[in-house]
Amino acid sequence: MKILLVCAGGFSTTMMMEAMKKVVNESEKLDVKDYPMEAIGVDKLDRYIDKYEVILVGPQLSHKYEYIKVEADKVHKPVVLLTSDIYGAMDGATVMKQAILAYRKQK
Repeated sequence: MKILLVCAGGFSTTMMMEAMKKVVNESEKLDVKDYPMEAIGVDKLDRYIDKYEVILVGPQLSHKYEYIKVEADKVHKPVVLLTSDIYGAMDGATVMKQAILAYRKQK
């Protein structure tokens, strides 16, 4: 399951991506090679959206969520708007659960 994290510039989502990778690496059930991830700024979304299976959106982009959702719906990709609480805590475990659930629900 390929995961794309989107924020204003890609910087804070890079930190979240690292927290998520740590959770996967420490898991006995998950393998990091099964969960390739990339963090980008929203301005690059159109170039990357086709390559990923789940789109995670940082809370600072809540004002662009509808635009991102429309773009993701065009290519049948689930989108999750991360909450400020989870994002601020860099809760990689919860974000991984949300990504997996969104992916499974889309299938």
